[in-house]
Amino acid sequence: MTCSVFFRRVKRQASTVGVLNLVWSNLLFASSAGSTATETALVVTGVLTIIIIAVAFLVLLLPDEEKKAFGDAAKRVRTYLIPGKADRAPMLDHEFDGIHELDNRIPPWFTTLFVATVLFGGAYLLDYHVFLTSKLSGDEYKEEMVTAELHRRIIMATEGQIDESQLAALRDLAALKRGEENFRKYCVSCHGERAQGVVGPNLTDDYWIHGGGVKNVFATIKQGVPAKGMISWGLVFTPKQIQELASYVLSLRGTNPPGAKKPEGQPYVEPDTVPTASAPKDSSKVKKL
Repeated sequence: MTCSVFFRRVKRQASTVGVLNLVWSNLLFASSAGSTATETALVVTGVLTIIIIAVAFLVLLLPDEEKKAFGDAAKRVRTYLIPGKADRAPMLDHEFDGIHELDNRIPPWFTTLFVATVLFGGAYLLDYHVFLTSKLSGDEYKEEMVTAELHRRIIMATEGQIDESQLAALRDLAALKRGEENFRKYCVSCHGERAQGVVGPNLTDDYWIHGGGVKNVFATIKQGVPAKGMISWGLVFTPKQIQELASYVLSLRGTNPPGAKKPEGQPYVEPDTVPTASAPKDSSKVKKL
């Protein structure tokens, strides 16, 4: 062995050791960070990379005779997985109406893809169903729902509860602007850009199916109308956001947008504007003449 060949081998081995150290440091970092799905994938990838590099490192140390035998074995495996092209495919004994069938070999890309899917399926089975290192989609959904519920409770605790019996429509422009943003984001698909009504009713007239006024509109948004396809927005919005949204809807009254749907429901008048009959006088207190 000449000096140049020796130094080339030492150089290759040193670079291999450097790559191994880099991969190993990444594995230690991923293990210390936690056992999430991304970190598990990184660990698996790192282990496979270490195995491949270790095998390559050992091959470099083999004598030339054993290295040649290892190369021949690798070629046989490759030929088995990816067969070469035949000059002429053998003909089968099957014949119909002058049409003969050839025994064509499976395309190499199909064989490679099949082996890759089998290996991936095995790794997936071990990861998700045997060792349970990664979580299934159902478990991830449950965790996200718990996190969302906790986040919603934090927001509600921060903004405080609203006494619905003393609810009043908001008039400040900032609150109405926030209500408009939520309306355009969540409500236009059923009620239209200008609340003229599409699938849902027109919200700009004096007719209401479930009652008008801020209290009734607040309750309708909060509880939803499942029979008509309207979900309960109380699980999405905080009470303050529902109040802002209801106030914005009431601010659209009388805008008469083009293409508005016909009135639905009954006309609504605020209770405090309904004229009340005068109470009958107590006859016992009427002064007799």
